[in-house]
Amino acid sequence: MSRWRSIRRWGLRIIMGGLVFVMILAGIGWIWERSEEAAFREIAVMPSGQMVPVGNHTLHVVASGRGATGVLLISGAGEGLQGWEKLQSRLSESTRVVSYDRPGFGWSPPREGDLTLDAAVEDVEGLLAAPDLFDGPPILIGHSLGGQIARRFAYAHPNAVAGLILLDAPPDEIAGLVKAEVNIKRLISPLGSVGLLRWVYYRRNPGLARNDQLVQGHFGASAAYGRALRRELTGLLHSRPVVVPPGGMGDLPLTFFLAKFDVPERVRGAIDELNAEKRLIPQESTRGKLVELNSDHYVHLDHPDTVVAEVLRMISVVDSLRGSGIQSDARR
Repeated sequence: MSRWRSIRRWGLRIIMGGLVFVMILAGIGWIWERSEEAAFREIAVMPSGQMVPVGNHTLHVVASGRGATGVLLISGAGEGLQGWEKLQSRLSESTRVVSYDRPGFGWSPPREGDLTLDAAVEDVEGLLAAPDLFDGPPILIGHSLGGQIARRFAYAHPNAVAGLILLDAPPDEIAGLVKAEVNIKRLISPLGSVGLLRWVYYRRNPGLARNDQLVQGHFGASAAYGRALRRELTGLLHSRPVVVPPGGMGDLPLTFFLAKFDVPERVRGAIDELNAEKRLIPQESTRGKLVELNSDHYVHLDHPDTVVAEVLRMISVVDSLRGSGIQSDARR
């Protein structure tokens, strides 16, 4: 009996020692995270765009180029406008292009309330109503979660949109593999407060110069980023799905890019099921078009030439429809 008591006593000591060790590491990480944020503030990086009032908050917006049919770029979950930099540069040679940071990401300050898809739609509505950004209804280009936002906005505000280009966007109902991924990210995101997100980011990008390390760490792996990511993903899970019936978008020009990539066999069935749902999305418009590419999830980074060509094609279609006086069924 005394032997088991001894084993239990040592077991408790090991557990308590482990907890103390974890707490010490967390404390060190907390201090390091704040020292890195202080170092970021010292280099005094300035935002690349302008702050635009939208409702009771502001959004950081970068606008470039000129053209009658503009383009609004909407990022995926937890991402700012930096991911659009190359695509925006190329498209702005031909037309007006606007990208923005959603609340809490990049240079946009957090906003009050839940970050649901409906709240994101309100932000898009505010941007389209802002002076000097667009001369008329733009084409919305959304990647992943940004595609969900763009699609939901177009269905709710058909008169405000010239066309839709969706880059591997999931269906509106969050379930199965997508829901599992969202929940995992929600669980991981609070680790930013003790520096773990930043430490992993630095380890994965060892060649960054110190200033680049501080800037990219701040915008994509800091404690503030972790809080914003958790809020956005929680809002996504709490969003009410919107079901768009076949033809529900009228004849609004709509192109869906489906990314096809290798996955482990154990999730192949779930991915095939998800892709089957994605293939139905172009049917929501009589002008729907499906483009399947061998690509990872970031289609615009893997196939920029293909995406640019499709955007320019859609602009040409929209301009010709406007020139002939033909109006989309969805807007009548």
